[in-house]
Amino acid sequence: MLKTETYLEKSFELWPGLLRFVASGETAHAALDAGMDAARDMAGMLMADAELVAAARGSMDFLPRGLAGRQVLDAARSLARAVGTPKSEDLPPSLVGLPGAVCDIALNAMRSVGTNDFVLTMLGDALAFHVDGGASPAADISVPSVSGEFLCALGGGQTGGVAIAGAQAHFPTSGIADRVVVQAKNAALASLAAAHVADGMTAPGMRRGRGRIADPLVARAVEGRTLAGDVGLLPPEEIWDALSTGIRRANVLRENRLLRAAALGLKGRGRTLGPIDGNRLLRFGVSEWR
Repeated sequence: MLKTETYLEKSFELWPGLLRFVASGETAHAALDAGMDAARDMAGMLMADAELVAAARGSMDFLPRGLAGRQVLDAARSLARAVGTPKSEDLPPSLVGLPGAVCDIALNAMRSVGTNDFVLTMLGDALAFHVDGGASPAADISVPSVSGEFLCALGGGQTGGVAIAGAQAHFPTSGIADRVVVQAKNAALASLAAAHVADGMTAPGMRRGRGRIADPLVARAVEGRTLAGDVGLLPPEEIWDALSTGIRRANVLRENRLLRAAALGLKGRGRTLGPIDGNRLLRFGVSEWR
């Protein structure tokens, strides 16, 4: 178990919020500096790539200029191959993966400096992390409660990305999930996978979402897509049907080795996939897991 008093943190303002760095170990200061340097290097090209990716929506018809954009394109192609569909409307907007790609690049820079027990980067609804030597992150690590709880429930010796999609996330989805959280080999892929799973969780008579999307890049990326609105109360069978559809999507991705674990929550009920115990996820607001 890592000791929280050894955690060091820094942050860097970058779309769509604050890119945060956390490190613990012998060279934690150097790791944070490396993460900051990587963020500065990305900042110049990030918004140009974000505009390109947002305009592409769910397609892969864009030519990114920066490393983060190229990593998003790679992740989107991996998802498309696993899903087996050429139609862009069956895939989440590629922009969803961009914050995760930023996390992945910054994490790689931090890991290149010395030896540390724990390194993590976080931006928006995505985080990338590495835990060394089979340890587990401490339960009170300073990340948002849902993703932090999911991270701790994964067990020791893990690395990769974790991302959240659903009603509480920055990017709207076409499904009614309260939240979908997944672990994948990197944060860009985790972000796209979580959104793909959440998009599939629909209900009969589901209303189209209304209201203004504050982030203009997000609004452009989801233009023309059917977005879920508030469905109100649902019969238990419709809740379980929506969760089952999401789990089927997640299972396809797991069989293609694109994700390792997932937890889905809707109206107080939930489903899990992979090595994750839903009963440990108290902040998901789920009272019944299957």
